[in-house]
Amino acid sequence: NGGRDAAARGAAVHSLLEWCQANGWREPPPDLARLHASAAGLDAEAAPELLPPLRAWLGSELLASRVAPAARTRAEVPFLLELDSALLRGSIDLLVETDGRPPLVLDYKTDRLDGASPADRANRYGVQRDLYALAVAEASGATEVEVAYVFLERAEEPVVQLLGEAEIAAGRQRLRESIARIAHGEFAAAPMERRDAALCDGCPALLRLCAGPENRTASI
Repeated sequence: NGGRDAAARGAAVHSLLEWCQANGWREPPPDLARLHASAAGLDAEAAPELLPPLRAWLGSELLASRVAPAARTRAEVPFLLELDSALLRGSIDLLVETDGRPPLVLDYKTDRLDGASPADRANRYGVQRDLYALAVAEASGATEVEVAYVFLERAEEPVVQLLGEAEIAAGRQRLRESIARIAHGEFAAAPMERRDAALCDGCPALLRLCAGPENRTASI
């Protein structure tokens, strides 16, 4: 199944990126890539396909200029946000904290762009962006939060947005409206054959009215 294979590749790439963060942003050795491929349910022979997206990020200007010099970076940061009696859970791929600058939320995307620009594709993730910004602002007390989407197919073109107090407040209201629509049953789940990471990530109905893609653990 192409959707399951894409989800498995995405999981393997994300786990290897977590390893890179914990190891000084070094490229993982081939044996480790094979282990991560197998753990994600891929054939070990698929491991070489995981390395080009990693190399694209490891050679990117955003990593060199903003992430690597940061005082603190944390990978796979969990959050729990209560909003209008709804509990929203998720995790952040990478949280970057630098003295004197807003926290930076970085989300890696393994989507195939199929000719679309990263900026156009990032528009699909508005709910996710609102959620990240609100969760980090509430946890840290920050009045501004940056959210960056890095499509690893074109890691040299990150989509970075700075959200201030007004934008975070507007995002909170949009999330509240989405929660209200969920409570009233206004979200119809997409057919299984249409569900994939690009469609489902950030959906406010995920794991509430819909289980998401087949054999996939949800990650907001």
